[in-house]
Amino acid sequence: MTTRTIAEEATAHAGVTRQRVLSLVDRLHKEGRITFDMYSAAVILRDLIMAAAPPTVGVSSYDGAGRGDAPHGKADRLGRRLTGYEVDYEGRVHWVGGRKSLSGERKLEDALFAAVGLYTDAGERNVNIKEAHILIRACVDTEDMPTLAAITRELSNLYPANAKGANAFALGHITVWLSRLSRHLRMVK
Repeated sequence: MTTRTIAEEATAHAGVTRQRVLSLVDRLHKEGRITFDMYSAAVILRDLIMAAAPPTVGVSSYDGAGRGDAPHGKADRLGRRLTGYEVDYEGRVHWVGGRKSLSGERKLEDALFAAVGLYTDAGERNVNIKEAHILIRACVDTEDMPTLAAITRELSNLYPANAKGANAFALGHITVWLSRLSRHLRMVK
């Protein structure tokens, strides 16, 4: 079962609205439960995640637009991107350059570390993977959007299924993570 929250929003054109599927942080901001700084930090985190996510692979266009000259063209491009070498039709090997810059991935790692990470006593960076997954799902997922009660059950076993403070427990964690992220992004002092 997919649960979605759809909101109508005004556009830049007078009288024209659009429908948009909301994520959990979109819904929390719309309800006034998180501040604009936290919401902006979540949107920046969402953009970093989408930029670092690999493009879809294996789905070709139906009309043949953009198709290469041979079926092995996709594998050649992937191999060239991964290794930096290109092999032409005569079997000659050419160095065309190395891997792409990983600055987007580093920005994403730094943002997740700022939200849900800490330094150990040995000076190593340590990210709480479970909390990072929850934060990513709260910012990105729109189809099976996590609920605050489900997040509480993931984070702790102190609250029974329908406890009174379960939603507040999860909302408290999300606001702490997003406030740390907004400070990292220099949105607040």
